[in-house]
Amino acid sequence: MSEGNAQAGVLYIAEKGSIAMMRVQGSGVRNLAEGFDKWIDYLADSTTVGCIIVDLADCTYMDSTFMGMLVKLARTMMKRCKLLIANAKPLHHELLDGIGVMKGWEYVEQPVSCESWSELCDAISGKLNERLVVEVHQQLIDWDERNKKFIPFVNLALAELNVKKNDGEAEEDDD
Repeated sequence: MSEGNAQAGVLYIAEKGSIAMMRVQGSGVRNLAEGFDKWIDYLADSTTVGCIIVDLADCTYMDSTFMGMLVKLARTMMKRCKLLIANAKPLHHELLDGIGVMKGWEYVEQPVSCESWSELCDAISGKLNERLVVEVHQQLIDWDERNKKFIPFVNLALAELNVKKNDGEAEEDDD
């Protein structure tokens, strides 16, 4: 699970009765954040979901943005849903426990299957929403004291966003 050039994996989602499920195939990386965020919005609006399962059996890697999305999902849904991480490998445990992501989640070791898995198409578009990346890293910092190590990243990313914003405003002024 080294970061290197981890290619984006695929998120598969399904819903069966009151259970919403997501299976991560390959790398859970920041390019999946936008689609993951849309799924969180869908779940937040749902009145029928009572349990959310994230299956990591086929997850080969996860970065801090992906783990920040798990925190965002927990913050959004933990008061009204049971949140389960299924089939986590020892390295998943090390990563998730190491930065406090598991608050609100429980581990389960069981197969997660659904005949109606559908690919979360927006998640594999490769679009990168930089503001969302900053938001989920800020949530990691707020979620657990051990995540203060992300403060320099957030500050740098915010500075870059401000430069882009100012460059955009300057281009508009040129017109």
